Formats: sequence, C-alpha cells, structure tokens
Amino acid sequence: MTKESAPQKEQASYVEQPTGEAALKSSGHVEVVRLKRRSRKHPELLLFKGAPASRHSVAKSVLIEITTDPSLAKAPWMDPEKGRIHLCYASTEHPEVAALISDPGGWLCYLWTSSDGKQSHAWFLRAGAAPSGRKSVKRR
Repeated sequence: MTKESAPQKEQASYVEQPTGEAALKSSGHVEVVRLKRRSRKHPELLLFKGAPASRHSVAKSVLIEITTDPSLAKAPWMDPEKGRIHLCYASTEHPEVAALISDPGGWLCYLWTSSDGKQSHAWFLRAGAAPSGRKSVKRR
C-alpha cells in the first residue's frame, strides 16, 4: 500500500528585500567630501583638500591620478586610513579635472561603493549650483 502525500503548497521563490536603514546599507556606502582647495603641501599632485560632507563620511581629500593607458586605470576607491578618495582620469583636460584645477573650491565629490566592494562609481557636483537651466535665487 502506497501512501499518497498531500499536495505541497508551492513556495514563493523570492528574496526578502531589506527595508529602512538595512536597505540603504545593503546597496553600499556613499562617501561625500566638500572640496575647498588644492593641496599647498604637495603642489606636484592633483590632491584636493576638503571636509566630510555627510555625517557618515570620513573622506577629507581627493587624489586624482592621470594615466594615459586605460588598462592601468583603477576603479575609484577609498583609503579610510587617510580619508582619501582615489580617482583615475586619462587626462588633465577631462572636463571634471579641468574644472577642479581652475576652481577647486565649492565642489562635492561623491564615491559610491557596493556593499560587496566589487563596484564603485565617483562623480562631482558643484556645491550650491542651481540645476541647469535655472537661476539660483537668494532668499532673505
């Protein structure tokens, strides 16, 4: 005599997504540094000094390396001991690098690193700039 098993309920195959602060941390980490000036101590480097621009950030500077060989270019990374974001560009004529060299104050540098550390992306925004096509308005 064979025993028939009761029909099994089909389990939903999904991964439970984290919520709240856990959801933000699972996506990775963002460092933000408000750049103020180019380093006077090391004028030979493209080293820009600043201060952390969020309460979770430890970044205080950005070092830009110029490498003409794309195979030697590294992904953006953070040195937490020095509080420094490291970026690679192909030329000092890159629009972001040229803008930083001509006017280093007032820029924000963002560095996103995935939670597993395998991906990263960096970008610059002008601090206090109005969105393109709009003029900033001072309110009193």
